[in-house]
Amino acid sequence: MTTSKQQPTAATALATRRENGGVATNTIADQIRSMEKQYQAAMPKGGEAAQLVRDALTALRMTKNLGQCEPASVLGSLMTCAQLGLRPGVLGHAWLLPFWDGRSKGYKAQLVIGYQGLIELAHRSGQIKSLTARTVYSNDEFDVRYGLDDNLVHKPAMFDADGNSIERGKPIAYYAVVKFTNGGYAFYVMTQREMEQYRDRNATAKNRDGKVFGPWVDHFEGMAHKTTVRQLAKFMPKATELATALVADEGVRVDLTPTADPAEATEHPVMEGEVVPDAEAGKQVDPEKAPEGWLASQEPPAGGAA
Repeated sequence: MTTSKQQPTAATALATRRENGGVATNTIADQIRSMEKQYQAAMPKGGEAAQLVRDALTALRMTKNLGQCEPASVLGSLMTCAQLGLRPGVLGHAWLLPFWDGRSKGYKAQLVIGYQGLIELAHRSGQIKSLTARTVYSNDEFDVRYGLDDNLVHKPAMFDADGNSIERGKPIAYYAVVKFTNGGYAFYVMTQREMEQYRDRNATAKNRDGKVFGPWVDHFEGMAHKTTVRQLAKFMPKATELATALVADEGVRVDLTPTADPAEATEHPVMEGEVVPDAEAGKQVDPEKAPEGWLASQEPPAGGAA
């Protein structure tokens, strides 16, 4: 039996101290380093907790306000990354995004799993050959047929008759396609209007008037790709890691135990607030003046927090 002494809780992790010039420090970076053994215990075979720690420290330096988050929320997000074998801030796997929690009057870190992370987890079933998500533009040639022999054809508009590059137009649809190792395939298509309706129903970051802000505004295409993959996952082999990720996505981890089920150890707060003008302009905003639920993260790397 594993004792509680071997399974640190948030309280014991946050009690870790390091002396520096006679002054006790307990930064989030210190706490992340102190959790390396616990992260290693949680990781799939072959995973390297040292790499996870390096990725986390990089994210801490690069993401505005992440260092000001409630430490337990940051450590918890990393524990979920460890259990799923995903790298935060790398390869489009996942991001730790800070948001202002008006109830606790402080920042918390939310784990957002990118669609590349979902694709990585889907491949672990061993039954998937390829999984891709794409955007359809108004000038593309696009045809979908459902029936006994479902078919999808997408030819992007690239050149005119003279070989000159042309504009592809406005986004009109999004889709994901999976090919199975047995030779079969499946796809899922959503129009621009359907995607906007999905966003309005499911976005967790809204102001008091119901206006959406956050990733669905800053990175609509990435979120759309992720949504088509999520919907397509209903028709794919159920890899345990993928099912867990779909539940833990966009949540706040509340249990740091390496053996805890991420799906059960994650809460999904609804972020209510207003978009702060200075935040929209990319400027620092005083946390004390930030409205409840303000999403305070900086823009993720190319590829978006999908």
